[in-house]
Amino acid sequence: MVALTNFMEETRSRVATVEGKGHSMPIRAASVIFGFGFIWAGTGIWLVPGLDMTPNVLLAKMGLSILMVTAGVGMTQIATEKPRMELHFDARNRQLLVYESLPRGRKHVTRSINYEDIARVDVTDTLLQVKDDHGRELVSMPLDGPHARLDAIAQLRSQAIFPA
Repeated sequence: MVALTNFMEETRSRVATVEGKGHSMPIRAASVIFGFGFIWAGTGIWLVPGLDMTPNVLLAKMGLSILMVTAGVGMTQIATEKPRMELHFDARNRQLLVYESLPRGRKHVTRSINYEDIARVDVTDTLLQVKDDHGRELVSMPLDGPHARLDAIAQLRSQAIFPA
């Protein structure tokens, strides 16, 4: 019974918001293959002998290799897992916790905000912003749409943070 109660409490105290959605497997595989292809091509340009090594040819090779290596690194970054961020409401300690997921299912707290420090909360279909008394942004998280917005508002109202 305790495990079920803790599970339900954990489920109720979280607004599932995801920052940085992942791509599908074929897109990730293609981006890795083409990314490494661009990187190898950018470095391979220097292995191709030229008829003459004038400054114009060297400048063109350098510009093309920098462009191709940069494009290759950018394409390989598509395949990396993006960190997912979640808001957790700790009613016992009256804190808003910002969790960031790590590889292999681990999580760590990146920010802890006391309820007393929260002066204003703005919620739209795409963004949740928590601000302090001076109007500074304490935390900003993208929302996944209207369902996540309604879930966030319900959680904020249950903790008496968001006005009814």
